[in-house]
Amino acid sequence: MEDGQQHPRRRKRERHTDRVSGRAERGYAIVALENPTDGFNVGHTLRAAMCFDTRMVVIARPETSIDMGNLPTDPGRAWRHTPVLTVDKALDSIPYDCTSVAVELTDDAEDLVEFQHPERACYIFGPENGSISKETLDRCDHVVKIPVHLSLNLAATVNVVLYDRMLKLRRPDIRPGGNNPRTTRDRDSE
Repeated sequence: MEDGQQHPRRRKRERHTDRVSGRAERGYAIVALENPTDGFNVGHTLRAAMCFDTRMVVIARPETSIDMGNLPTDPGRAWRHTPVLTVDKALDSIPYDCTSVAVELTDDAEDLVEFQHPERACYIFGPENGSISKETLDRCDHVVKIPVHLSLNLAATVNVVLYDRMLKLRRPDIRPGGNNPRTTRDRDSE
């Protein structure tokens, strides 16, 4: 055959498709824990990750007493269904083109109520008895906080953030300023 000619039996296939994905949402979420110290919270986090269809859990420098295979608060053994990586630094395991979102109570953090979740996000949570390291905070694309008067338990924080993500991604009509009943009622009366 001469150069540039196609084999007679092979048809050239176009590189696009009209097929629509069967997935309810696009993108993915990853949960990363930095220096967790309590196996109960790790178990609850793994359970939340499985419940909210998180693609992976990254655990940076967990307390040595935490036994991933025997967590009483993870009865479904989520690690069998959601990959768990144990690493030295949480940010070193973020996939290509994934947005890092630290969840931390800082003065300049974005309010979770107003935050629009990225399509591909890794949510990083600090230890139960401390904060995310300054090095990690400085490298994150976003820092968000849950507007509460006291800090929440680690596992509760993970659940709130993952639920907020699921709600906002599934309900595009819920946007900052558009989900306050008082604001909506005032707008409707005009």
